[in-house]
Amino acid sequence: MASTPNLPATPKISSVRVTSANTSSQGGGTIGTDIFLAGTIGASGTFVDRVRFSPTATTPTSTTATVARVFYSTQSSGATANTNTFLLGELTLPSVSADNASASAPVFDLPVNINLPTGYYILVTNHAAPAANTAWVATMIGADY
Repeated sequence: MASTPNLPATPKISSVRVTSANTSSQGGGTIGTDIFLAGTIGASGTFVDRVRFSPTATTPTSTTATVARVFYSTQSSGATANTNTFLLGELTLPSVSADNASASAPVFDLPVNINLPTGYYILVTNHAAPAANTAWVATMIGADY
């Protein structure tokens, strides 16, 4: 047993715009096309606290209701499959008015609370395609060891 605890030391935040649909809950897709890289695990591992989904738009527009999915994977580019990409959780994202002049848009958090070793990545998808001029932004929030 270690005499001193190994605690996360460096905050880590990274984001990606989810711009297309992926109907698979098994982790299949092509990174950057229909499954998106939200975070890279650090050299000594990373504690992933949560992934936050924020609605965005270029003009006042309602987002498409969808299911967001968060995966951990050994892949950071190219194709993914259910042999290297695994579901951590799902979150219902309702249709909300984004880029509104008089009301703020809510954010939605999926608690992850997992320690991952180096060599892994956090990937995200939306089940439904975003409405025109909108996207959900997924932000991985955690800390490197």
